[in-house]
Amino acid sequence: VQLTGPTLTFSGQLDLKVGDKPVTILEVGPAHTQGDILVHSPTDKVVYTGDILFIDSTPIIWAGPVSNWVKAIDWILENPDIDIVVPGHGPVCDKARARELRGYLVYIDTEARKRYDAGMSPVDACFDIALSDYASWGDAERIVLNVDSLYKGYSGQPTGTGLMDLVDLMARIRHDLGRL
Repeated sequence: VQLTGPTLTFSGQLDLKVGDKPVTILEVGPAHTQGDILVHSPTDKVVYTGDILFIDSTPIIWAGPVSNWVKAIDWILENPDIDIVVPGHGPVCDKARARELRGYLVYIDTEARKRYDAGMSPVDACFDIALSDYASWGDAERIVLNVDSLYKGYSGQPTGTGLMDLVDLMARIRHDLGRL
């Protein structure tokens, strides 16, 4: 196998033509990961979101900050040249489904921040936050990774919770949600 590096890279925004159609590639990460991008075809009124959108499934905040993720979704919601949204996870949808994910991210951030400010551990916060409308989404136990990531962002330091402990906590929450 011979690895071939990229022949074109960019930062921020890259405007291209694909055939006769203009396409914009927009850097929106770090959010889910370090390298999140959106690909927008204004002629077709479609945006390809990669892992910026999870539909009917709980996202994972690997990189953060969550504010970048919310800003990326806001860009989708406010763009008049978007009618069709192609998520990284889930079915093709419209902006209403993007708005649902935005609601989750804001909710989890707000609830985790309250508990962080009150001195609650990330583990206790995971059990304390009611998932409410989001409990029916697939993989709701990912709240563990999301709260851990948010706490890291608030403090600027690792939480001290190891990966195996996070996985164990996810299993406990999955059980508590009645998903086993």
